[in-house]
Amino acid sequence: MRHTESAQLWADVRHWRRSRRTLALGEALQDLYIGVFAVLMLGSMLVSVLVNLSESGDRACVAADCAAARALLPWLVVGLLLAVLWSLARMVGPVAVSPGMASWLLPSPVDRGELLRGRARGAALLASGVVAPVAAGAATLAGFGIETLVVFTACAAGVASYGVGLLAHAQAAPRTAHPACLLGPLSLVAVAAGLAAIAVSRAPEVTPSDELRWTWLVATVAAWVGVAVVLVRAGAVTARLRRRDVAPGGVLVPGRGGALATLDLALMFDVLVAHDASRRGAVRPRRGGPHGVAALVWRDVIRLRRHPGRAALLVGSLVVPYAVAAVGGRVVVVLVEVLVCFVLVVPLLTALRVLTRSAGMARMLPFGWGATRAAAIVVPGVLLVGHGLLSAAALHRTLDLPAGELVLLGAAAGLGGLAAGVRWVTGRPPDYARPLVSTPAGGVPTNLYGSVLRGFDIAVLTALPMLLAPTGAGAAASVLVSAAVLAHLCARRENST
Repeated sequence: MRHTESAQLWADVRHWRRSRRTLALGEALQDLYIGVFAVLMLGSMLVSVLVNLSESGDRACVAADCAAARALLPWLVVGLLLAVLWSLARMVGPVAVSPGMASWLLPSPVDRGELLRGRARGAALLASGVVAPVAAGAATLAGFGIETLVVFTACAAGVASYGVGLLAHAQAAPRTAHPACLLGPLSLVAVAAGLAAIAVSRAPEVTPSDELRWTWLVATVAAWVGVAVVLVRAGAVTARLRRRDVAPGGVLVPGRGGALATLDLALMFDVLVAHDASRRGAVRPRRGGPHGVAALVWRDVIRLRRHPGRAALLVGSLVVPYAVAAVGGRVVVVLVEVLVCFVLVVPLLTALRVLTRSAGMARMLPFGWGATRAAAIVVPGVLLVGHGLLSAAALHRTLDLPAGELVLLGAAAGLGGLAAGVRWVTGRPPDYARPLVSTPAGGVPTNLYGSVLRGFDIAVLTALPMLLAPTGAGAAASVLVSAAVLAHLCARRENST
């Protein structure tokens, strides 16, 4: 009897929602035609560019290490994308609902399996749609044949979809460690192992060749069979989901929408950090420590102890410059080191981010503005300079320079990554009080589009002296530029409260 009442109530809800549609069928078909036409046109241009780059790679990449690294490139790209995708799915939840649905529809006596199974299936299929074009592009750059490219793309898409489906099972499981939660870290470890193999010139042969064709076909079929099982069981899995399992992910939707509308990626980072902190709930307080400005430095040390994965990721990323040096990157290793440090330092600058966005909190501290910000970058700065020093041996493989200059180049690269990260974290949001630029989308602030390139400009600026003059003099010039940028950003005052 209860099942009949639930089915009738769900039928009434479905009828109410469908009777209030505002988009006509003709308008939907018109939007679909425009979208398909744009995808085909831009896709054909991208395919042409990738094919030309692949042909250039065939002519330029003739060394054994370069050829092995090129064959391993699609696996590394797909593995890194899967790690990011699965980590985001675990953080946000493959199944999430909007705050409105969480407040008025989930508490009602409806069948949650029928209500949420479409979202679980959509998330699984969306993962395959995101991974498939990236896998095809990477396989094209690696010079895969047509049959090999199709098999590789289908296998990567199936694995991505199946992984998201398993994470939906983990979301519905009790609050215990589910094996699917290890998918992201394991994929990242596999990428690190591949880069390490390239760095030591032991890259394996992983191309789906003719001898292994049937093996890869069986793996692809097995992945999609798993996807089919996940899609069939979506209703039963989502029926066990509770409101607190799906509501937190939907709360992120307004914040993500606002951040994307203003192209403020730092605001998106704030939303994700707040969501992770709310999901963690509470931490064990740590008492004691130094006084004065050193207390802010000690807080970063405690925060690093609470998140040891960030330090482990920083250590594991050392294989990237060594892999680039192994394939003959030469002075490009310096630019790669700066970019790696820039990307990995952002999670370590959460304290600086709070002091930047909450200027009132910074005024409450009994220190000067510059001293407060400088204390917030001490621990990240030490870690990045150490990272750069450890990468000096990679420069030794490609540059014939004295050891002192190589060490100076590595330290300058780490300091350049720190300057780029501080620039990204301390960037101001779009200011609509300034004069606006007239566009078809309306008035746009002058600093809106530049926010997308924020941080990368400083990374290139600090790496440019070392690229032009890979010597001690170039490293000294880069250190001066990084120090000037850090001094300016730490001393700059914010008007927000």
